[in-house]
Amino acid sequence: MDLITQFPLGDDLAVTLLVLGVLAVAALVAGAIVPSRLRRDEDSTEVDETLGRRLGAPLMAAGSILLWVGLPLAVVLYLAPGTTDDRILRSALLLVGLALGPLAAWRGLAVQLAALGLDPERRRAMVPRLGALTVTGALALALLPVVIVIWFLQTTAGPALVALAAGAAISALVLRACAAPIEAGAAAAALLVGTDEHELSADDEDNLGAPHLRSARMVRRGGALSADLVAVALAGAALGVLLGVPVLAAEGFIVVLLALGVALLAAAAAALIPLRGGPGQERAWLQMGGLIPSVLGIVGATVASALWIPAAYKDLRFEDVGLENFTDPAITGGTDTPREQLEPQIEELAKDLSSVISSTDDGQYASAFLDLFGLYSIDPATTVAAALGLGALVALATELLLGSTGRRGGASVLRAARTSRTGGALGTATGLGSTALMAAGTLGLVVLVALVLSAISAGVPSLALALAVHAGLGALIVVAGHAGALMAPSLLDRPGTEAGPRRAAAGAATGPLGALLVASVLLALGALAPIVSALRTAPRAGTIWEDRALHALSPASPTVIGGLGLGVVVVLLIGSSLLDASRRVGAGAVVETRASMLEGRARADLPELAETVRRASLTPVVVAVLGPVVAGFGLGPAALPAYVIGVVLTGAGLGLWTLGASSTLAGAASVIGSGRYGGAGSWGHSGALGGAVLTGILRSVLGSIALPLALTSALLGALSISAVVSLNTDGTSVFLRWGIAVLAIIIVVTCWVIAATAPEVDLEDEQEGISKPLFARADETEPADSLDAMDWEAEERR
Repeated sequence: MDLITQFPLGDDLAVTLLVLGVLAVAALVAGAIVPSRLRRDEDSTEVDETLGRRLGAPLMAAGSILLWVGLPLAVVLYLAPGTTDDRILRSALLLVGLALGPLAAWRGLAVQLAALGLDPERRRAMVPRLGALTVTGALALALLPVVIVIWFLQTTAGPALVALAAGAAISALVLRACAAPIEAGAAAAALLVGTDEHELSADDEDNLGAPHLRSARMVRRGGALSADLVAVALAGAALGVLLGVPVLAAEGFIVVLLALGVALLAAAAAALIPLRGGPGQERAWLQMGGLIPSVLGIVGATVASALWIPAAYKDLRFEDVGLENFTDPAITGGTDTPREQLEPQIEELAKDLSSVISSTDDGQYASAFLDLFGLYSIDPATTVAAALGLGALVALATELLLGSTGRRGGASVLRAARTSRTGGALGTATGLGSTALMAAGTLGLVVLVALVLSAISAGVPSLALALAVHAGLGALIVVAGHAGALMAPSLLDRPGTEAGPRRAAAGAATGPLGALLVASVLLALGALAPIVSALRTAPRAGTIWEDRALHALSPASPTVIGGLGLGVVVVLLIGSSLLDASRRVGAGAVVETRASMLEGRARADLPELAETVRRASLTPVVVAVLGPVVAGFGLGPAALPAYVIGVVLTGAGLGLWTLGASSTLAGAASVIGSGRYGGAGSWGHSGALGGAVLTGILRSVLGSIALPLALTSALLGALSISAVVSLNTDGTSVFLRWGIAVLAIIIVVTCWVIAATAPEVDLEDEQEGISKPLFARADETEPADSLDAMDWEAEERR
């Protein structure tokens, strides 16, 4: 019992850490045992000898990129300012975080593989259970190292957890970057060649692109999703501890552990709600299966926090985390003073707060003085509970808005399907237009939440950003409760499933994925706190313009404007790079699939796919990792917070937009393929298929990338700010600082050139014999000449 009673943070936190550790281990064990015990049909057409190679291609590419990027980054992080022990610890935890992404992806794919070969009726029953296994496994992978780090480091756990979370965010980004071109190629092969040109359904055995599309979706829905969940959970834990402890004392640990524990339980509770409902009611039951555990989880979290955390700010446990004295010179005049000595004076002055405000100016010390009064005027229990509730509300609203985009009978889908009869361009424009409004509404809700958090935090910036992190954790609870909806498309939107459940599952994951993106936005904005704090407390620079580039955080500052613009440019550069990679892979997949179908092969192999993806995906990862370096050293330290805001908001807007648009156009193509608005093989169907492939590619390169990109930029900004400030204030030559930024740009340009000069399929018309069968529709090709046209020797004989 001494292990608990002598724990520095209190026996309640010791018990909480032990319980969460046991729950995490239990979730990991269940995720390893249950899938292996499922009885499957090993002779199912979905289980073939090439499945492992197809699933392994993105993982192999991601692993090599992680080595190329992660190891140099760990070395650079070791060279950043700090004690030797701190530098070793953060570099080691960064490497651990980098390994967590592939491990989470492997576990997520294991659950997906367990569903292969299941009877269609059993799939429906297994949706909540396998969804719970996927989400609880990912959360457990994040929760276990958090418990270990907090147990051993206690009050110094914040910076170490930030390094761990940064590694997980980078690995999730790498996985998404490698998966995007592969899914683009698979969709092009299955939909553009198999469905559009040969009028085969995307699930038809004769559609040679179908196996590639299924495996690509397994990677996206299982492996990459699990890596995203790990990154979000670790970011919430790291930033919650780093920001929460200075303003909420030991209760800052309580909020983080409580939210993560409730999220794990909410996902487990989702397994207990069966997926039932008669014809036409399947989607309602699926939504209720996510709503019930989400509401129960968020109610439990808010009530527990309101009862656990004291109602008076002065009753927080400051002594447990070493904050029993006031140390800020603005408060004490340079002498450490016990809190109990100054708290009566603070309470007395707070009675006439208006006079205190009128007697202060806008200086740094005055701001710290007013922040202290603001903190002592709040009710911590109510404030934290409100932040968790606000995050849950915005997540539920996002789920409702984006969830409607993929509903097969919904207004957005039917409008896009109907308009596709006039041409593919107009149908695609219809889907993009309707979902842009939903994306704008979702971002508007995030802005509204930020305003409310500012109000309930009494205008204290550090507390407001800590509450933003708590709101992100509240949104994570809602996402965890929708574990069944996240898994439904993988299990039900497949051949053999009845029409009703299949329609209900299609697009069901769009809402929870949008809510997860909103959670990452709230967490990433919280990372501004350590960046801004380091800038405000930094000493003066040697020259006026360097000092302005260090301390000027005004919107009128050129440094701030440049950082904001650079953030937008980085998002566009990453999108451009991945779109070009998707073009190359997709073109090669189309040509290979056409040739395979012309020759009557049993399958279409995509040779050298892993190497192609590895070469193409390196550039966006390098751009994301080196972006903060260019902002901090090239533009100035004050550009770093603006850069983070630019990346987060631009990525979030484009991500929400493309997530909804992809779901809408995929639904439109399915509606037309089922017989409405011209049916399969019509011009409307052809246009809708093209729109579905286009928006699906946009979702992969923007919608899916937005989440890990936001967390990577924010966490690397928080990790690099100390080095950026140090080199700007210790007399280091400005040319050396600019040289670091120039070197980063050279590395980016080099990677870009390597990717741009990669070999690609020849789509020119120089050889008439080969262009006719490969680049014309099947009905325009003479059957007798199709195979001879593939024979170069036959051409020479002529």
